[in-house]
Amino acid sequence: MPDVRIKTLPPPHGGKIIERVVRDPEMARKLMEKCSAVYDIKPTLFKGNPVRNVYREIMSVCYGFFSPVEGSMTKAELESVLDRRRLSSGWVFPYPILFDISEEDLKKLGVGAGDWLLLRLKGEPFAILEIEEVYKIVPEDVALRTFGTPEKNPEVVKVPFDQKHTGYNIYCSLNPIILAGKYTIINEPKIRPPFDRFWYPPKRSREEFEKRGWTTVIAHQTRNVPHTGHEALMKNAAYIGDIEPAHGIVVNAIVGAKRIGDFPDESIVEGHEIIHLAGYIKPERHLVTFTLWDMRYGNPIESLMHAVIRQNMGISFHMFGRDHAALGEYYDIYATQILWSKGIPSFGFEKPPYAVEGGFYIRPQNIAEFWYCPKCLEFAYSSNCNHKGIYSRYSGSFIRGLLSEGVTPPPQIYRPEVYKVVVKWWQKFGYPFNNEKYLKEREERLEVDLPHIEIPAKLKK
Repeated sequence: MPDVRIKTLPPPHGGKIIERVVRDPEMARKLMEKCSAVYDIKPTLFKGNPVRNVYREIMSVCYGFFSPVEGSMTKAELESVLDRRRLSSGWVFPYPILFDISEEDLKKLGVGAGDWLLLRLKGEPFAILEIEEVYKIVPEDVALRTFGTPEKNPEVVKVPFDQKHTGYNIYCSLNPIILAGKYTIINEPKIRPPFDRFWYPPKRSREEFEKRGWTTVIAHQTRNVPHTGHEALMKNAAYIGDIEPAHGIVVNAIVGAKRIGDFPDESIVEGHEIIHLAGYIKPERHLVTFTLWDMRYGNPIESLMHAVIRQNMGISFHMFGRDHAALGEYYDIYATQILWSKGIPSFGFEKPPYAVEGGFYIRPQNIAEFWYCPKCLEFAYSSNCNHKGIYSRYSGSFIRGLLSEGVTPPPQIYRPEVYKVVVKWWQKFGYPFNNEKYLKEREERLEVDLPHIEIPAKLKK
Protein backbone atom coordinates (compact mmCIF):
# COMPACT_ATOMS: atom_id res chain seq x y z
CA MET A 1 0.00 0.00 0.00
CA PRO A 2 1.41 3.44 -0.91
CA ASP A 3 2.98 5.51 1.86
CA VAL A 4 0.79 8.50 2.77
CA ARG A 5 3.78 10.75 3.43
CA ILE A 6 3.76 11.72 -0.23
CA LYS A 7 2.57 15.26 -0.85
CA THR A 8 -1.00 14.50 -1.78
CA LEU A 9 -4.28 13.90 -0.01
CA PRO A 10 -5.22 10.24 0.51
CA PRO A 11 -7.88 8.72 -1.73
CA PRO A 12 -11.40 8.20 -0.36
CA HIS A 13 -12.03 4.91 1.42
CA GLY A 14 -13.31 2.54 -1.22
CA GLY A 15 -11.91 4.61 -4.08
CA LYS A 16 -14.57 7.29 -4.53
CA ILE A 17 -16.69 9.68 -2.49
CA ILE A 18 -20.33 8.71 -2.43
CA GLU A 19 -22.64 11.69 -2.91
CA ARG A 20 -26.35 10.93 -3.15
CA VAL A 21 -27.95 14.37 -2.87
CA VAL A 22 -30.49 15.60 -5.44
CA ARG A 23 -30.50 19.40 -5.76
CA ASP A 24 -32.87 19.70 -8.74
CA PRO A 25 -36.50 20.18 -7.53
CA GLU A 26 -37.93 18.66 -10.70
CA MET A 27 -35.79 15.55 -10.32
CA ALA A 28 -36.83 15.33 -6.67
CA ARG A 29 -40.51 15.45 -7.69
CA LYS A 30 -40.01 12.67 -10.24
CA LEU A 31 -38.26 10.49 -7.66
CA MET A 32 -41.05 11.02 -5.12
CA GLU A 33 -43.59 9.91 -7.73
CA LYS A 34 -41.87 6.50 -7.78
CA CYS A 35 -42.43 5.98 -4.04
CA SER A 36 -45.04 3.53 -2.77
CA ALA A 37 -45.41 4.93 0.74
CA VAL A 38 -44.20 7.61 3.12
CA TYR A 39 -42.60 7.08 6.54
CA ASP A 40 -41.92 9.65 9.25
CA ILE A 41 -38.46 9.14 10.72
CA LYS A 42 -38.57 8.40 14.45
CA PRO A 43 -35.80 8.55 17.04
CA THR A 44 -34.41 5.43 18.67
CA LEU A 45 -35.39 5.57 22.34
CA PHE A 46 -33.86 3.99 25.42
CA LYS A 47 -35.97 4.33 28.57
CA GLY A 48 -37.85 7.15 26.86
CA ASN A 49 -34.76 9.16 25.92
CA PRO A 50 -33.54 9.69 22.34
CA VAL A 51 -30.21 7.90 21.81
CA ARG A 52 -30.13 7.91 18.01
CA ASN A 53 -31.80 9.42 14.98
CA VAL A 54 -31.27 7.54 11.71
CA TYR A 55 -31.43 10.81 9.79
CA ARG A 56 -27.84 11.48 10.91
CA GLU A 57 -26.69 8.22 9.34
CA ILE A 58 -28.57 9.08 6.15
CA MET A 59 -26.82 12.47 6.04
CA SER A 60 -23.40 10.93 6.59
CA VAL A 61 -24.00 8.26 3.95
CA CYS A 62 -25.35 10.65 1.32
CA TYR A 63 -22.64 13.28 1.80
CA GLY A 64 -19.87 10.70 1.63
CA PHE A 65 -18.57 10.54 5.19
CA PHE A 66 -19.26 6.79 5.26
CA SER A 67 -18.04 5.99 1.72
CA PRO A 68 -18.22 3.42 0.20
CA VAL A 69 -21.49 2.65 2.07
CA GLU A 70 -24.54 3.87 0.13
CA GLY A 71 -27.43 2.95 2.38
CA SER A 72 -28.94 0.56 4.90
CA MET A 73 -27.11 -2.77 4.87
CA THR A 74 -28.48 -6.02 3.51
CA LYS A 75 -28.46 -9.12 5.69
CA ALA A 76 -25.31 -10.40 3.96
CA GLU A 77 -23.59 -7.03 4.40
CA LEU A 78 -24.57 -6.90 8.07
CA GLU A 79 -23.18 -10.39 8.69
CA SER A 80 -19.95 -9.50 6.91
CA VAL A 81 -19.50 -6.41 9.10
CA LEU A 82 -20.29 -8.26 12.32
CA ASP A 83 -18.14 -11.28 11.48
CA ARG A 84 -15.04 -9.62 10.04
CA ARG A 85 -15.47 -5.82 10.06
CA ARG A 86 -15.53 -5.80 6.27
CA LEU A 87 -18.13 -4.92 3.68
CA SER A 88 -18.88 -7.67 1.18
CA SER A 89 -16.68 -5.73 -1.26
CA GLY A 90 -13.74 -6.27 1.13
CA TRP A 91 -13.38 -2.69 2.39
CA VAL A 92 -12.97 -2.32 6.14
CA PHE A 93 -16.10 -0.98 7.82
CA PRO A 94 -16.83 -1.39 11.54
CA TYR A 95 -20.47 -0.69 12.32
CA PRO A 96 -23.90 -1.82 11.14
CA ILE A 97 -25.69 0.96 9.26
CA LEU A 98 -29.35 0.01 9.40
CA PHE A 99 -32.80 1.47 8.77
CA ASP A 100 -35.04 -0.18 11.35
CA ILE A 101 -38.81 -0.09 11.76
CA SER A 102 -41.36 -1.94 13.86
CA GLU A 103 -43.38 -4.92 12.59
CA GLU A 104 -46.51 -2.81 13.03
CA ASP A 105 -45.10 -0.05 10.80
CA LEU A 106 -44.09 -2.60 8.17
CA LYS A 107 -47.67 -3.85 8.01
CA LYS A 108 -49.00 -0.29 7.72
CA LEU A 109 -46.56 0.62 4.97
CA GLY A 110 -47.12 -2.56 2.97
CA VAL A 111 -43.75 -2.27 1.27
CA GLY A 112 -41.24 -4.90 0.22
CA ALA A 113 -38.19 -5.48 -1.95
CA GLY A 114 -38.37 -3.35 -5.10
CA ASP A 115 -40.47 -0.58 -3.53
CA TRP A 116 -39.28 2.95 -2.88
CA LEU A 117 -40.06 4.59 0.46
CA LEU A 118 -40.25 8.36 0.94
CA LEU A 119 -38.71 9.34 4.27
CA ARG A 120 -40.07 12.42 5.98
CA LEU A 121 -38.18 14.44 8.61
CA LYS A 122 -39.75 17.16 10.76
CA GLY A 123 -42.85 16.88 8.61
CA GLU A 124 -41.02 17.49 5.31
CA PRO A 125 -39.84 15.12 2.58
CA PHE A 126 -36.18 14.35 3.21
CA ALA A 127 -34.87 11.23 1.47
CA ILE A 128 -35.78 8.10 -0.45
CA LEU A 129 -34.92 4.54 0.51
CA GLU A 130 -34.83 2.13 -2.45
CA ILE A 131 -35.79 -1.09 -0.70
CA GLU A 132 -33.65 -4.01 -1.78
CA GLU A 133 -34.41 -6.43 1.05
CA VAL A 134 -36.55 -6.72 4.18
CA TYR A 135 -35.28 -8.91 7.01
CA LYS A 136 -35.36 -9.43 10.77
CA ILE A 137 -32.65 -8.97 13.37
CA VAL A 138 -32.31 -9.77 17.06
CA PRO A 139 -31.16 -6.37 18.39
CA GLU A 140 -29.34 -7.76 21.46
CA ASP A 141 -27.37 -10.13 19.22
CA VAL A 142 -26.36 -7.26 16.94
CA ALA A 143 -25.28 -5.24 19.99
CA LEU A 144 -23.10 -8.00 21.43
CA ARG A 145 -21.46 -8.83 18.12
CA THR A 146 -20.84 -5.16 17.40
CA PHE A 147 -18.84 -4.43 20.55
CA GLY A 148 -17.46 -7.87 21.42
CA THR A 149 -17.28 -9.96 24.58
CA PRO A 150 -14.47 -10.91 27.00
CA GLU A 151 -14.74 -14.53 25.78
CA LYS A 152 -14.55 -13.84 22.04
CA ASN A 153 -12.30 -10.77 22.18
CA PRO A 154 -10.03 -11.34 25.18
CA GLU A 155 -7.23 -9.14 23.80
CA VAL A 156 -9.11 -5.93 24.60
CA VAL A 157 -12.64 -6.51 26.00
CA LYS A 158 -12.40 -6.56 29.78
CA VAL A 159 -16.01 -6.79 31.03
CA PRO A 160 -19.36 -7.65 29.39
CA PHE A 161 -21.34 -4.79 27.89
CA ASP A 162 -24.52 -3.78 29.67
CA GLN A 163 -27.10 -0.99 29.87
CA LYS A 164 -24.57 1.43 31.34
CA HIS A 165 -23.01 1.63 27.87
CA THR A 166 -24.73 4.12 25.56
CA GLY A 167 -23.65 2.52 22.29
CA TYR A 168 -24.73 -0.93 23.41
CA ASN A 169 -28.14 0.51 24.28
CA ILE A 170 -28.48 2.00 20.79
CA TYR A 171 -28.25 -1.40 19.12
CA CYS A 172 -30.35 -3.14 21.78
CA SER A 173 -33.07 -0.53 21.20
CA LEU A 174 -33.35 -1.03 17.44
CA ASN A 175 -36.61 -2.21 15.94
CA PRO A 176 -36.52 -5.82 14.66
CA ILE A 177 -37.33 -5.11 10.99
CA ILE A 178 -34.59 -3.81 8.68
CA LEU A 179 -35.27 -2.18 5.34
CA ALA A 180 -32.08 -2.48 3.31
CA GLY A 181 -31.26 -0.34 0.30
CA LYS A 182 -29.70 2.85 -1.00
CA TYR A 183 -30.50 6.30 0.38
CA THR A 184 -30.91 9.47 -1.69
CA ILE A 185 -31.52 12.89 -0.14
CA ILE A 186 -34.09 14.67 -2.32
CA ASN A 187 -34.63 17.79 -0.18
CA GLU A 188 -31.26 19.18 0.84
CA PRO A 189 -31.32 20.32 4.49
CA LYS A 190 -30.02 23.63 5.72
CA ILE A 191 -27.59 23.22 8.63
CA ARG A 192 -28.68 25.26 11.65
CA PRO A 193 -26.42 27.69 13.53
CA PRO A 194 -23.94 27.33 15.10
CA PHE A 195 -23.19 24.12 13.20
CA ASP A 196 -23.53 25.66 9.74
CA ARG A 197 -20.07 27.23 9.74
CA PHE A 198 -18.45 23.90 10.64
CA TRP A 199 -20.11 21.82 7.90
CA TYR A 200 -17.34 20.32 5.76
CA PRO A 201 -18.53 17.16 3.99
CA PRO A 202 -15.74 15.25 2.21
CA LYS A 203 -15.94 17.06 -1.12
CA ARG A 204 -15.89 20.45 0.58
CA SER A 205 -13.19 19.52 3.09
CA ARG A 206 -10.91 18.32 0.30
CA GLU A 207 -11.51 21.55 -1.60
CA GLU A 208 -10.69 23.53 1.55
CA PHE A 209 -7.47 21.60 2.13
CA GLU A 210 -6.38 22.22 -1.45
CA LYS A 211 -7.23 25.92 -1.15
CA ARG A 212 -5.08 26.12 1.99
CA GLY A 213 -2.26 24.16 0.39
CA TRP A 214 -2.54 21.32 2.90
CA THR A 215 -1.34 17.89 1.82
CA THR A 216 -0.53 16.44 5.25
CA VAL A 217 -3.47 16.74 7.62
CA ILE A 218 -3.92 15.24 11.10
CA ALA A 219 -7.29 14.65 12.76
CA HIS A 220 -8.33 15.31 16.33
CA GLN A 221 -11.42 13.31 17.30
CA THR A 222 -13.55 15.05 19.89
CA ARG A 223 -16.73 14.77 21.89
CA ASN A 224 -15.53 17.32 24.47
CA VAL A 225 -15.01 20.99 25.05
CA PRO A 226 -11.21 21.35 24.80
CA HIS A 227 -9.18 21.64 27.98
CA THR A 228 -5.52 22.59 27.84
CA GLY A 229 -4.52 18.92 27.64
CA HIS A 230 -6.42 18.62 24.35
CA GLU A 231 -4.72 21.78 23.17
CA ALA A 232 -1.29 20.35 24.01
CA LEU A 233 -2.22 17.16 22.16
CA MET A 234 -3.18 19.08 19.02
CA LYS A 235 -0.12 21.31 19.12
CA ASN A 236 2.34 18.49 19.66
CA ALA A 237 0.85 15.45 17.92
CA ALA A 238 2.35 16.29 14.53
CA TYR A 239 5.82 16.59 16.04
CA ILE A 240 5.99 13.28 17.90
CA GLY A 241 7.51 10.19 16.34
CA ASP A 242 8.23 10.02 12.62
CA ILE A 243 5.59 12.40 11.24
CA GLU A 244 6.88 15.60 9.74
CA PRO A 245 4.97 18.72 10.83
CA ALA A 246 1.43 18.50 9.51
CA HIS A 247 0.15 21.38 7.41
CA GLY A 248 -3.22 21.29 9.13
CA ILE A 249 -4.97 20.10 12.29
CA VAL A 250 -8.62 19.20 11.71
CA VAL A 251 -10.92 18.93 14.69
CA ASN A 252 -13.81 16.67 13.73
CA ALA A 253 -16.50 16.78 16.38
CA ILE A 254 -19.10 14.03 16.58
CA VAL A 255 -22.49 15.75 16.65
CA GLY A 256 -25.56 13.81 17.69
CA ALA A 257 -27.18 12.18 20.70
CA LYS A 258 -24.57 11.42 23.34
CA ARG A 259 -24.52 10.06 26.84
CA ILE A 260 -25.88 12.10 29.72
CA GLY A 261 -23.00 14.07 31.23
CA ASP A 262 -21.19 14.93 27.99
CA PHE A 263 -21.10 18.56 26.89
CA PRO A 264 -23.74 19.99 24.52
CA ASP A 265 -22.51 19.90 20.93
CA GLU A 266 -22.90 23.65 20.59
CA SER A 267 -20.33 24.13 23.36
CA ILE A 268 -17.98 21.61 21.78
CA VAL A 269 -17.73 23.11 18.30
CA GLU A 270 -17.54 26.71 19.51
CA GLY A 271 -15.11 25.75 22.29
CA HIS A 272 -12.72 24.33 19.71
CA GLU A 273 -13.25 27.27 17.37
CA ILE A 274 -12.24 29.76 20.05
CA ILE A 275 -8.86 28.04 20.39
CA HIS A 276 -7.77 29.51 17.07
CA LEU A 277 -9.89 32.68 17.27
CA ALA A 278 -8.08 33.53 20.49
CA GLY A 279 -4.73 32.75 18.88
CA TYR A 280 -3.72 29.68 20.89
CA ILE A 281 -3.29 27.78 17.62
CA LYS A 282 -2.65 29.58 14.35
CA PRO A 283 -5.94 29.86 12.42
CA GLU A 284 -4.21 28.88 9.19
CA ARG A 285 -3.26 25.50 10.73
CA HIS A 286 -6.56 24.71 12.49
CA LEU A 287 -10.01 23.85 11.13
CA VAL A 288 -13.08 22.84 13.15
CA THR A 289 -15.57 20.49 11.47
CA PHE A 290 -18.21 17.96 12.49
CA THR A 291 -19.80 14.69 11.45
CA LEU A 292 -23.39 13.70 12.20
CA TRP A 293 -23.27 10.40 14.10
CA ASP A 294 -24.87 9.20 17.31
CA MET A 295 -21.71 8.13 19.06
CA ARG A 296 -21.33 4.46 19.95
CA TYR A 297 -18.36 4.84 22.37
CA GLY A 298 -16.76 1.77 20.82
CA ASN A 299 -13.06 2.49 21.48
CA PRO A 300 -11.17 0.34 18.88
CA ILE A 301 -14.32 -0.23 16.82
CA GLU A 302 -15.11 3.49 16.89
CA SER A 303 -11.55 4.28 15.80
CA LEU A 304 -12.18 2.36 12.57
CA MET A 305 -15.25 4.51 11.96
CA HIS A 306 -13.15 7.59 12.58
CA ALA A 307 -10.63 6.38 10.02
CA VAL A 308 -13.40 5.91 7.44
CA ILE A 309 -14.80 9.38 8.08
CA ARG A 310 -11.50 11.25 8.20
CA GLN A 311 -9.84 9.53 5.25
CA ASN A 312 -12.92 10.36 3.20
CA MET A 313 -12.47 13.98 4.28
CA GLY A 314 -8.90 13.91 2.93
CA ILE A 315 -7.07 13.50 6.24
CA SER A 316 -3.81 11.55 6.24
CA PHE A 317 -3.04 11.03 9.96
CA HIS A 318 -5.13 10.44 13.06
CA MET A 319 -4.36 11.06 16.74
CA PHE A 320 -5.24 8.11 18.96
CA GLY A 321 -4.86 8.57 22.70
CA ARG A 322 -5.70 6.77 25.91
CA ASP A 323 -9.31 5.52 26.12
CA HIS A 324 -10.05 6.70 22.59
CA ALA A 325 -13.81 7.27 22.15
CA ALA A 326 -14.46 5.10 25.18
CA LEU A 327 -17.01 4.93 27.97
CA GLY A 328 -16.47 3.02 31.21
CA GLU A 329 -14.00 0.17 31.62
CA TYR A 330 -15.30 -2.22 28.98
CA TYR A 331 -12.16 -2.06 26.84
CA ASP A 332 -8.47 -1.93 27.66
CA ILE A 333 -7.61 1.78 27.91
CA TYR A 334 -5.11 1.38 25.06
CA ALA A 335 -7.31 -0.91 22.94
CA THR A 336 -7.30 1.50 20.00
CA GLN A 337 -3.53 1.77 20.05
CA ILE A 338 -3.23 -2.02 20.22
CA LEU A 339 -5.42 -2.23 17.11
CA TRP A 340 -3.44 0.39 15.19
CA SER A 341 0.00 -0.83 16.22
CA LYS A 342 -0.30 -4.62 15.86
CA GLY A 343 -3.94 -5.50 15.17
CA ILE A 344 -6.63 -7.42 17.08
CA PRO A 345 -7.10 -10.87 15.48
CA SER A 346 -10.43 -11.61 17.15
CA PHE A 347 -11.87 -8.51 15.48
CA GLY A 348 -10.53 -9.56 12.09
CA PHE A 349 -7.21 -7.70 12.13
CA GLU A 350 -4.08 -9.84 12.13
CA LYS A 351 -2.23 -6.64 11.24
CA PRO A 352 -2.94 -2.93 11.79
CA PRO A 353 -5.91 -1.56 9.81
CA TYR A 354 -3.63 0.26 7.35
CA ALA A 355 -1.73 -2.95 6.55
CA VAL A 356 -4.64 -5.21 5.58
CA GLU A 357 -6.44 -5.67 2.28
CA GLY A 358 -9.31 -3.19 2.04
CA GLY A 359 -7.75 -1.11 4.82
CA PHE A 360 -6.79 2.52 5.18
CA TYR A 361 -4.30 4.97 3.77
CA ILE A 362 -4.73 7.07 6.89
CA ARG A 363 -1.95 6.47 9.44
CA PRO A 364 -2.14 6.47 13.24
CA GLN A 365 -0.34 8.83 15.55
CA ASN A 366 -0.55 6.93 18.82
CA ILE A 367 -0.20 9.30 21.76
CA ALA A 368 0.53 8.21 25.32
CA GLU A 369 -0.62 11.11 27.49
CA PHE A 370 0.02 14.75 28.25
CA TRP A 371 0.20 15.81 31.89
CA TYR A 372 0.46 19.16 33.58
CA CYS A 373 3.48 19.05 35.91
CA PRO A 374 3.12 21.56 38.76
CA LYS A 375 6.85 21.33 39.43
CA CYS A 376 7.89 22.13 35.86
CA LEU A 377 4.91 24.49 35.46
CA GLU A 378 4.39 23.14 31.96
CA PHE A 379 2.98 20.23 30.01
CA ALA A 380 5.00 17.05 30.01
CA TYR A 381 4.51 14.23 27.51
CA SER A 382 3.94 10.94 29.32
CA SER A 383 6.92 10.43 31.65
CA ASN A 384 9.39 12.85 30.12
CA CYS A 385 10.12 14.77 33.30
CA ASN A 386 11.14 13.26 36.64
CA HIS A 387 8.19 14.41 38.76
CA LYS A 388 5.81 11.56 38.10
CA GLY A 389 4.53 11.44 41.67
CA ILE A 390 3.05 14.93 41.48
CA TYR A 391 1.69 14.94 37.95
CA SER A 392 -1.75 16.52 37.64
CA ARG A 393 -3.73 14.12 35.50
CA TYR A 394 -6.75 15.43 33.62
CA SER A 395 -9.98 14.02 34.98
CA GLY A 396 -13.17 14.67 33.06
CA SER A 397 -15.32 13.95 36.11
CA PHE A 398 -13.24 16.37 38.20
CA ILE A 399 -13.57 19.11 35.58
CA ARG A 400 -17.32 18.55 35.27
CA GLY A 401 -17.55 18.64 39.05
CA LEU A 402 -15.89 22.05 39.12
CA LEU A 403 -18.26 23.38 36.48
CA SER A 404 -21.40 21.97 38.08
CA GLU A 405 -20.44 23.68 41.35
CA GLY A 406 -20.01 26.98 39.54
CA VAL A 407 -16.25 27.06 40.12
CA THR A 408 -14.28 28.80 37.39
CA PRO A 409 -11.53 26.37 36.31
CA PRO A 410 -7.97 27.66 36.58
CA PRO A 411 -6.23 28.59 33.31
CA GLN A 412 -4.07 25.47 33.67
CA ILE A 413 -7.27 23.49 32.90
CA TYR A 414 -9.37 25.74 30.67
CA ARG A 415 -8.47 28.77 28.65
CA PRO A 416 -10.70 31.60 29.93
CA GLU A 417 -12.10 32.09 26.42
CA VAL A 418 -13.13 28.43 26.29
CA TYR A 419 -14.83 28.68 29.66
CA LYS A 420 -16.80 31.70 28.41
CA VAL A 421 -18.14 29.51 25.59
CA VAL A 422 -19.24 26.88 28.14
CA VAL A 423 -20.98 29.60 30.19
CA LYS A 424 -22.65 31.05 27.07
CA TRP A 425 -24.43 27.78 26.27
CA TRP A 426 -24.98 27.01 29.95
CA GLN A 427 -26.96 30.25 30.21
CA LYS A 428 -28.91 29.47 27.05
CA PHE A 429 -29.87 25.93 28.01
CA GLY A 430 -29.91 26.31 31.78
CA TYR A 431 -27.40 23.51 32.33
CA PRO A 432 -23.75 22.88 31.33
CA PHE A 433 -24.05 19.18 30.36
CA ASN A 434 -26.27 16.79 28.44
CA ASN A 435 -29.27 15.68 30.43
CA GLU A 436 -32.68 14.21 29.61
CA LYS A 437 -34.11 17.67 28.93
CA TYR A 438 -31.33 18.49 26.46
CA LEU A 439 -31.68 15.17 24.63
CA LYS A 440 -35.45 15.61 24.20
CA GLU A 441 -35.23 19.26 23.19
CA ARG A 442 -32.39 18.43 20.82
CA GLU A 443 -34.56 15.81 19.14
CA GLU A 444 -37.21 18.46 18.49
CA ARG A 445 -34.88 20.96 16.84
CA LEU A 446 -32.19 18.61 15.42
CA GLU A 447 -29.28 20.18 13.55
CA VAL A 448 -31.10 20.90 10.28
CA ASP A 449 -34.08 22.66 8.78
CA LEU A 450 -35.76 21.45 5.61
CA PRO A 451 -37.44 23.56 2.92
CA HIS A 452 -41.14 22.91 2.40
CA ILE A 453 -41.97 20.84 -0.66
CA GLU A 454 -45.24 19.17 -1.57
CA ILE A 455 -45.41 15.40 -1.66
CA PRO A 456 -47.31 13.64 -4.47
CA ALA A 457 -51.06 13.41 -3.93
CA LYS A 458 -50.99 9.60 -3.99
CA LEU A 459 -48.83 9.61 -0.81
CA LYS A 460 -51.10 11.95 1.14
CA LYS A 461 -53.35 10.24 3.65
